[in-house]
Amino acid sequence: MNKRPLTVTINLLMILINGLMWLILGIIIALDLHPALPDSPTMKTGMAIISILIFIVLGGLTFFLYKHNRMAYYLSLGFFIFTSILTIFDDFGITDLVVLLLGIIPIVLLIKDRKWYMQADLKTEEVA
Repeated sequence: MNKRPLTVTINLLMILINGLMWLILGIIIALDLHPALPDSPTMKTGMAIISILIFIVLGGLTFFLYKHNRMAYYLSLGFFIFTSILTIFDDFGITDLVVLLLGIIPIVLLIKDRKWYMQADLKTEEVA
């Protein structure tokens, strides 16, 4: 299992794309370009900050998944399951379907390649 499977590379890219989606949403909200948000500036600011923080968290999770961090594996799986459930229970439209697919694909690929993510860092084992 020394070589990274193609599906792991695809999954890491999918997670980064998901993070980029959150960053773009945060910027759209911060610039007040989203048409369906409440008029409250506090609510908009909070939503923009949370969206940008999620982008940062997903970037960090991607980095740690690449390094075979078990905690990052479980946090990523939990994050995508949680956001998928939230998406299903939201007013469901075409955009929600795209977001749901962007959330389900990483779940499936995380589960499929669980063995790769759970292996110990090979460089650490060689030194010991």
